Amino acid sequence: MPQRTTVTELPRELQLFAADVSRLVYPCRVEYVNRLLVGEQDSLIIKDIQGKYEINKRQANAIRCEALAAISSAKEGRKEHIKQLKDQIKSTKNWLKKQQKKLTKTALACNLKTRRSWKKNQRFAIHNKKRRLFLLENKLNHLKSAPLRVTIGQKKTQYMVIGSKGESFGNQIAQYDGNNIVFRVPYALEPKYGKYIHAPIIFPYKPEWIEDAIKNNRALTYRIFAKNLRWFIACSTLVPEPVDLSYSRAYGCIGIDINPKVIGIALADRDGNLKEKGQIKFNLHSKKKNQQLAILHDVCNKIVDLCVKNKCPLVVEKLDFTAKKAQMREKGTRYSRMLSYFSYGKITELLIQKTQIAGIEIIFQNPAYSSLIGLIKYLKLYGMSSDIAAALVLARRAMRLSERIPLQNAYPIMTMGKHVWSAWYALNKKLNKQLCLRRHSYFSLPNRELEVMLEDEFLRILKKGSCSKRPRTSRIR
Repeated sequence: MPQRTTVTELPRELQLFAADVSRLVYPCRVEYVNRLLVGEQDSLIIKDIQGKYEINKRQANAIRCEALAAISSAKEGRKEHIKQLKDQIKSTKNWLKKQQKKLTKTALACNLKTRRSWKKNQRFAIHNKKRRLFLLENKLNHLKSAPLRVTIGQKKTQYMVIGSKGESFGNQIAQYDGNNIVFRVPYALEPKYGKYIHAPIIFPYKPEWIEDAIKNNRALTYRIFAKNLRWFIACSTLVPEPVDLSYSRAYGCIGIDINPKVIGIALADRDGNLKEKGQIKFNLHSKKKNQQLAILHDVCNKIVDLCVKNKCPLVVEKLDFTAKKAQMREKGTRYSRMLSYFSYGKITELLIQKTQIAGIEIIFQNPAYSSLIGLIKYLKLYGMSSDIAAALVLARRAMRLSERIPLQNAYPIMTMGKHVWSAWYALNKKLNKQLCLRRHSYFSLPNRELEVMLEDEFLRILKKGSCSKRPRTSRIR
């Protein structure tokens, strides 16, 4: 069952109590983390914390859960940091190798304004890049041997109350009955607040989640935190899976192709033909974080609403930009800005959340050659843009439909019996590296003309003696 969270503002009667508990709990978390990293036994630390800070066992278990989560996050962050440094070192070495090779071919000329030769400027850039490489390698060696550093999070402004499914109202320390919430006060604060403290409270968003959890004896976990000088309470619980609204992928799918400024949408029917198409344009440039998040929420809501309307699964391309973002320093300014504003991870995260709530199946597909297949087979056929054509290819791929290369384009040298992507790889190599075709040219380029261009390229290879006979036309299925 997925976990869901609903948030509301904490009543004024409980805000002073929340601040005191946060100040009490923070040194407990710090001591637990420090002693656990040294290697002390977990049960012994919990026992010492209970007596030293005058809290009960359930409150100590909540501190342990927070501390263990912080340690796990720190370990994962260390791994990602090391991986990022390795990618940056690799990118820097590749740049140095290219520039040093290019330096030997640089002409002996200079800029008339600065009176500096091109070679001198190039040597200066190589020198600075070597300094950066030295710093990156030192940082990597330090991270591999340095002790783990754990960040606890918000200092003295938040704490958690862990629930359990075997307890009344899903939690022993904080019990919510739908109208009021009652907190068990820690022993250290009983002289000030008494044994219990309560206040009326209502969760306006999805209260049925909490009611269903209480009815079925599921755990309710509360997190109290301060943000912008206001106190909030978040309630998390497990929610049953919603009714699956989407039909089987065999009856049609909706594919989307995510780009930095536009998302192409294509609905394929049961036969794989285009039934509906569209684009959602958005602009995140120079927007604040909350503005960007609001825009992405609106975009994802439109996509999920279309899936609910047609009762079709959603097909998304599976991408990873970690390596590319590590190489942004060696790329151009325009490319780096485009990649930094490309919120693929946030879009997919929101789509996963919203499709789960709506009961829509989401499918992640390998996007290999999806743009090329869309350009060759569907761009001119349906008169659509390249992003919609790629979305149609993804939808058909999720339906396990054919992707074989058209016969008039099957001139690249191929080995029979291989996967169909080997044919698209050969064709992509011909079109991009040897024929240098632009993407917009596929609208006006007839198939026969493209066939003649590929044939001429094949004859040129024959004259060079790279192959002895004409290859058979591909019939990979």
